[in-house]
Amino acid sequence: MIGILSKNVTSEWKIKHVREIDIRNPVDISGLFIDWIPKLPEYEVDWMKQASILQYYIKHIPVVIFDRYFSLNEREIGFVKKYDVKLFEPALNSNRYGFTYLPEWIDSLEIENDEVIREYDLIYPNLEHSIKEFDKWIGEYSLLFTDKNIGYSTKINIPDSKKEEYRKKFLNETDKGYESGKTTLVIDRPKAYKMGYLNSKYFTAMRYGCLPILPAEHKYFHGLFKGLIVEDLKDLDYIVSMFGKLKDIIIEEIFDRIKKDWSEFTVEHTIDVIKGCLNE
Repeated sequence: MIGILSKNVTSEWKIKHVREIDIRNPVDISGLFIDWIPKLPEYEVDWMKQASILQYYIKHIPVVIFDRYFSLNEREIGFVKKYDVKLFEPALNSNRYGFTYLPEWIDSLEIENDEVIREYDLIYPNLEHSIKEFDKWIGEYSLLFTDKNIGYSTKINIPDSKKEEYRKKFLNETDKGYESGKTTLVIDRPKAYKMGYLNSKYFTAMRYGCLPILPAEHKYFHGLFKGLIVEDLKDLDYIVSMFGKLKDIIIEEIFDRIKKDWSEFTVEHTIDVIKGCLNE
């Protein structure tokens, strides 16, 4: 039996002989998988629980760590490597020593509850660290193509002057998510493009019936999103205008592509990799 510590466990995991771990009730397991929780104020309780569980098991059984947020520091890496812990991260080319590529897994390859009215032609929920790329793409697009209804949301403190700039560019601040948009744009920081990191929120978008469009800078994933690659704002407008109407068909094609040729994104593949490391 494999033990798992993760904030991202669904029923797909539980039917694969995987057991969630709680430090208050230690159980007899043959290996442990940790979906690493970063040491941040909002995760303090979970991080302390994680540290206790790791300390309890690391000397006795094989351990696999998935560093989802690239948050393990050199001291932590040095410590876990003493116990031959296997390290994975969701980037093809991060240049961090000792890590193997494992993409963030997709919980479902089906569109859920798509009988909703799509208010926005293009939606970008949860604007966080990619503001410069957001301005370059979506900010300029909304200014040039004013016939499109574009929404965004953010949890970070954006200055009022910036929000006013967005309003003047016809960007609508909203508390709605991917379920309210026909398309979204897969933008990130240049570092993410360079190291081949694809945020799993875009697979969440597809589950909610929102079609992801890929900037050409995301060079590692052109094969997965073929036909949805944009070089400039004209490309973006063409896909938003034409493919937004066919979004469900195209999303299903992407899901089929994952099943056939990109299975490394599936839950089943992730579990097989973990079991291989833990000799299950």
